Amino acid sequence: MTSAVPDTMAGELPPLPLVGASPRVVRAALHPEHHEAFDRAFRAALDEAGRELDLQPVHEVSEHWRRRAWITRDREQHRRIVREAVEELTGNAPPDSEATQASEARL
Repeated sequence: MTSAVPDTMAGELPPLPLVGASPRVVRAALHPEHHEAFDRAFRAALDEAGRELDLQPVHEVSEHWRRRAWITRDREQHRRIVREAVEELTGNAPPDSEATQASEARL
């Protein structure tokens, strides 16, 4: 059994990770712009796991970012959905020049 599925639309990115994929597989499937945030979250989860002697924080971080890899794979669709969510919640569409990450921060 593999921990990823092929993705023909992603080009240079590896296959999308399935449930239970290792943190390494999850990180590899993320767009490079997300690597730093993944690394910070993963290291924090490792620290917590070490203090609590419980791997649950590591599993939760891996699953969160695994889902993020799926959600953000189609960058244009993701941008459109985030912009629509911001408009729905605030009543105002974000400026066309606003980065998706900045729009996400409003949610």
